[in-house]
Amino acid sequence: MPTPTKAASLPGFRFPLSLKILLWFALNLGFIVAAAVIFARGQLKLGLDSLLAGPVNDRLQSMALVLSRQLNEEAQPKWEQSIQSTSAAYHLQMGLFRNDGGALTTGMTLPAEVRARLLELQPVQRSKPGPPPARRPIGPEGRPPPEDDPSGRPPPDDFNREGRPPSNGPRHGPPPPRPDPPPPHEGGDDSPPPAVQGGFPKMMVHTNSPSLFWVLIRMPVLDRQTRPPAPTTLVLSTDDLRGGGLLFDYRPWLIGGGAVLILSVLMWAPLVRGITRALRQMTGAAESIAQGRFETHVEANRADEIGRLGGALNHMSARLREFFTGQKRFLGDIAHELCSPLARMEMALSILEQRADHKQRDYVEDVREELRHMSELVHELLSFSKAGVGGKNVELKPVPLAEMTGRVVAREAKEHGGVIVDVPGTLSVMAEPDLLARALGNVIRNALRYAAPTHAGGENYSYRPTVQSDGRPSGPITVSARDRGERISLMVTDCGPGVPEEALHRLFDPFFRPESARTRETGGTGLGLAIVKSCVEACGGTVAVRNVKPSGLQVEFELRKAQPQAVGKNWMASKT
Repeated sequence: MPTPTKAASLPGFRFPLSLKILLWFALNLGFIVAAAVIFARGQLKLGLDSLLAGPVNDRLQSMALVLSRQLNEEAQPKWEQSIQSTSAAYHLQMGLFRNDGGALTTGMTLPAEVRARLLELQPVQRSKPGPPPARRPIGPEGRPPPEDDPSGRPPPDDFNREGRPPSNGPRHGPPPPRPDPPPPHEGGDDSPPPAVQGGFPKMMVHTNSPSLFWVLIRMPVLDRQTRPPAPTTLVLSTDDLRGGGLLFDYRPWLIGGGAVLILSVLMWAPLVRGITRALRQMTGAAESIAQGRFETHVEANRADEIGRLGGALNHMSARLREFFTGQKRFLGDIAHELCSPLARMEMALSILEQRADHKQRDYVEDVREELRHMSELVHELLSFSKAGVGGKNVELKPVPLAEMTGRVVAREAKEHGGVIVDVPGTLSVMAEPDLLARALGNVIRNALRYAAPTHAGGENYSYRPTVQSDGRPSGPITVSARDRGERISLMVTDCGPGVPEEALHRLFDPFFRPESARTRETGGTGLGLAIVKSCVEACGGTVAVRNVKPSGLQVEFELRKAQPQAVGKNWMASKT
């Protein structure tokens, strides 16, 4: 028979489905943003200049207007100081240049690409009149003719264009002189003409080595020595796209992106939570079914694939429960039917032994030994069947562990000894007394059969003594109990060679025996630990097995804790 292989273990790192959905959601958002940026730059031709629209344009326009009026009121030698003050206020560099690239202030050098873009900017379209119109001809009466009469004759009615009657004769002499325009700073306006609609033209340029952002604002400034306003450009330079709060503002984008993210999460969270919760329930149900708890049931009231999966799990668990119950009932029926033939064979062997001579009695004894082994197998089959089939109908009640453990140890180890019991007398569990006693007796019997005692001939056994941490001597087998809060752990530990790691997970399977136990002298039926598992699970508990260091095997029952009861002193007994 091939050596049983170890079950495949799940990896230590788990990647939850909810985290996968979250990551795919983030990737989807990133893909949408990247596609939007590519579309905007490729189809809408949106570049860095698009960042200067909206509130950014308003802030730049307000700053440029204030600075332009300030420079208009100052002489050119003071422009440097005003530019530096404004630059320090916004924590960026500023410079004023003519439109041909000449610098009007110091401290800033334009890179080649910035200078090229400076020369590309179109001049400001000012709202000033065009070339002076041609002089209108003088009519026959010394007045200009009406605009709608190119011949110079007056209109046919008796009123002129001002609504006054015409004079009696021609006007003699030139027209009255017009007043001269006021001199500068005597009622005139030195501010530049209003800019075109939308403010001063603006442009943004990005340069590398170092990485800087440049903003060019076509801002005409009035020079007292040269009228009209000089065509100049205000240049801003910063290494931060925020530009001291003057340029790009991240907060609206963060607020908008956060709002979109929160709304998306609120929309997707119920769906994802419903899916993951249902899958967690089904995962737990599948694990319970794999451990033999076929009564597991999951909710299958969904109308999607997950609901179908839940229904399939429920159907599978029901079918497995039917098969498992039928198997145990079948084994029980076979064992029950074999009891009568075995009893008749025992009686026949007794009669045959009385009539046989001395030589034939040896053969009769061999047959009796085989019959005894068959009777044990039938008894184990009956116990296994009763523990599995009748486990649902057991009535649980408080069982004092110390009293029950002492009684089982006294029965199982009365001929061998070497069992130490360390069970506090105050511990009680909820269980069916007979089933729990049968399970504990099977474990102790197995420990006495396979553990540390070495056969020295006959019924004489020798044990390898060990010493506990407090100096008390310890035998090869120890029965102990510990309070785990809502649960109680009952452990049977021996000092034997243990069990190969690859066989641990199969020890509770019916009819399974490790290769080392397949001997006629020590090998059992392979149902002992299967009966233990059925009895403990019928009591609402769990059972586990593990190897201990330096050598030995530990079987642990975990049962529900009963209400504390005073059941006597701690049972500290050793049968030697």
